[in-house]
Amino acid sequence: MLLEGRDVTVAFGAFRAVDGASVGVREGEVLGLIGPNGAGKSTFFNCLTGDLTPTQGSVHFAGQDVTRLPPEDRAALGIARSFQVPLTFEGMSVLDNVMIGAFLRTAHTGEARERAGAVIERVGLAPFAHASARSLGTPGRKRLEIARALATEPKVLLLDEAMAGLTPTEVRQAIALVRAIHQSGITLVIVEHIMEVIVTLAERVVVFNQGREIANGTPAEVTSEPQVIEAYLGKRAARAMRRGA
Repeated sequence: MLLEGRDVTVAFGAFRAVDGASVGVREGEVLGLIGPNGAGKSTFFNCLTGDLTPTQGSVHFAGQDVTRLPPEDRAALGIARSFQVPLTFEGMSVLDNVMIGAFLRTAHTGEARERAGAVIERVGLAPFAHASARSLGTPGRKRLEIARALATEPKVLLLDEAMAGLTPTEVRQAIALVRAIHQSGITLVIVEHIMEVIVTLAERVVVFNQGREIANGTPAEVTSEPQVIEAYLGKRAARAMRRGA
């Protein structure tokens, strides 16, 4: 496994948001993490990125225990993430925002600008390179968030609801971008509520419910699992669905 959480538990008092979850992503894979609201998937995701430290268990990257490393140190190793709500520097240009990520790999302004420019071109933001970040709409902000992460030259990119708030057309455009990122050799972990995204992009899906993994397999396999249907629809709806079938 390239990136792996082993027996991860995250407790807030007596409540276990994640309860002994062990999930990893192989190099070159696209892994989807799904589950109903409050299932624990985002908490587990944040343990992988370093934004949360597990109460118990460990996180490993490329054979190294990174459980106690902060996000910036994990970024230096090759772990990058996007946030559901883009963290843009509003008063700075799109190019300057992406240069912040590029500075992780170089101390030279000219080189950082060149790298950032290439990434901006790659995500389709070249026409807005010198525009203020605050001038971008939701699709542009989402792409800027991804661009800043890509500028760190990651080995694995973790996307947190990268397509939330987009129209169906914008979702299809974003899917094409994420597919191109994967084809460039970057391993992906995707937390997403839009099932079209998971079914289209993910090679393997892990389903969380009540802090535990309840299914692991291809999109077709997990979406046909009775436990998964029940977790999303509730017991009554799941029973009615099975009777209808």
